[in-house]
Amino acid sequence: MNKSLIIALIATGIGVCTLAVGLYILATTPAPAPEPQAQAAAASEPMAVIPQLKNSDSPLVPNADAPMGSEPWCEALMVKPDRDWSETESRQFAQHCIYE
Repeated sequence: MNKSLIIALIATGIGVCTLAVGLYILATTPAPAPEPQAQAAAASEPMAVIPQLKNSDSPLVPNADAPMGSEPWCEALMVKPDRDWSETESRQFAQHCIYE
């Protein structure tokens, strides 16, 4: 037999044995037990709180009825989602609120 063929067979045998041992270790290793405190804390506490700005009397909600181009109007548009802006509002915002 050729010397390189013997080396290839030995390397293949070592690879197959390594793979078999690795699969055996994965199959027999138990999954870690979940921590009861971590589960209880995760179930009782929300991940994040997002404030809802619906009250127009709140100081956090700007006056949307202010004259177009004024500072309160610019602040009201900053809160309003971009997809809800009209073409006129977009132009006025660019003229009065950005390039002032």
